[in-house]
Amino acid sequence: MSKTARIVLVEDNPGDVLLVKRALQEQGIAVDLTCFGDGQRALNDLTQQHGRKAPDLILLDLDLPKVAGVDVLKAIRNTPHLADVPVLILTSSASPSDNHRTALLGAARYITKPSGLDDFLREVGRSVEEMLLASGWK
Repeated sequence: MSKTARIVLVEDNPGDVLLVKRALQEQGIAVDLTCFGDGQRALNDLTQQHGRKAPDLILLDLDLPKVAGVDVLKAIRNTPHLADVPVLILTSSASPSDNHRTALLGAARYITKPSGLDDFLREVGRSVEEMLLASGWK
């Protein structure tokens, strides 16, 4: 992939942020990555357009400080310039009800964070690439 993808990562665990960056790098995805460590900061920035284009993809944890990931997802879907941005839920929750609830709210994919390093890098990198390609990003 040669085009640079604009991706927003909303994740409060610095270790997971590093793993996501590595997964994107290993998948060969050129990325302009913006990271937020809590749901409130993400909402404050994302819901204000600031003359910027919407991101190509949002990676969203569910268990966030200040504003929960589910509430961030609701706000994203209710913000006109973000309504069509694909959202990948990347969480430690394996709860079927969390998966179902986020799907109903418009999440495009739900990944329970793999515990093994190689599995995490492969699954996250592959999923991001598939979602970018499916959304017409090239």
